[in-house]
Amino acid sequence: MPPCVNERARPDVRYPDAFKDYDDDQNTHQSMVGFLSRLWMDAPKNSFLFLATANPDGSKWREHVVRASTVKADLNRLLHKYSRWDHNLYFGVNPFSQDRRQKEFALPTSLGWCDMDDSDPKAYRPLPSHLWETSPNRFQALWLWDTEHDVEEAERFSRSLADRYGGDAGWTITKMLRIPGSVNHKPHYDEPFVKLISQNWNTVSERPKLTSDKGRNHGVSSQPQDMNPYAHDRLDVLRKYRAKLSASARTVIRHNRVMAPDRSKWIFVMVTELFEAGATIDEIASVVWSSAYFLDKYGQNRTALERQVSNIICKIGDQNGR
Repeated sequence: MPPCVNERARPDVRYPDAFKDYDDDQNTHQSMVGFLSRLWMDAPKNSFLFLATANPDGSKWREHVVRASTVKADLNRLLHKYSRWDHNLYFGVNPFSQDRRQKEFALPTSLGWCDMDDSDPKAYRPLPSHLWETSPNRFQALWLWDTEHDVEEAERFSRSLADRYGGDAGWTITKMLRIPGSVNHKPHYDEPFVKLISQNWNTVSERPKLTSDKGRNHGVSSQPQDMNPYAHDRLDVLRKYRAKLSASARTVIRHNRVMAPDRSKWIFVMVTELFEAGATIDEIASVVWSSAYFLDKYGQNRTALERQVSNIICKIGDQNGR
């Protein structure tokens, strides 16, 4: 585990034993509730926040509303109901005016966020306020800005952090991250704890230098962050668009096991042809998520799904001038 990246990091003073023992359910539960409660303490009282849970194999993604007016009660209820030992646990970073996690309802925020993936946390400027390790040498982080930003501005700062320092493409206002103290149940890991590496509740006045918008298509690239890979049945989507798909695309969508070389090629073909046929983001995600070619290459990895679908659609949109 890397050293703390921020020398000023300190525990939450109101929870002096925060994340003291990841094996201790009582301490960890209290720590998760304390961390999220303090993170969301400035959310408008009539706003909505979100937790998400998924089965250990990544199936049955569920989103749960947390009311800003009853944060601690809602968190206690949900974290008791959905044990970290039996579920992957996530939280939405930002508040919304309605009980739907959609950009159109997003409220201004004083937070920045980044799924750092396997990039170096010490390279980021400014350094993150909160940093946690989601799996061996993979990190996620938050920044506590000293002023509130509107949705577009907040996204630009978070996108610039990812672009400039090698983070993942998931920079939209609807972003969800793993909860520190939870367990990562991805099958190719040995169920590691999501460990908080550093936390600093002082606000940050410095901002990352903005990267250029050139080559980006916000209307296309932002949508995959709301994708639901369980919204549709793969074969139902195939039947709906089959007349607009090539014979090869129809064939690989039907496959229940890998029967053709170059998995990346066929993932690209499925996403491209479905997108050009007019399929929705949820329909595309549902096909790719259950595809033998995606599962064989990435397993049940939602981050990989979001990255692949987002990048391919963004590339298509740029090529088509969309």
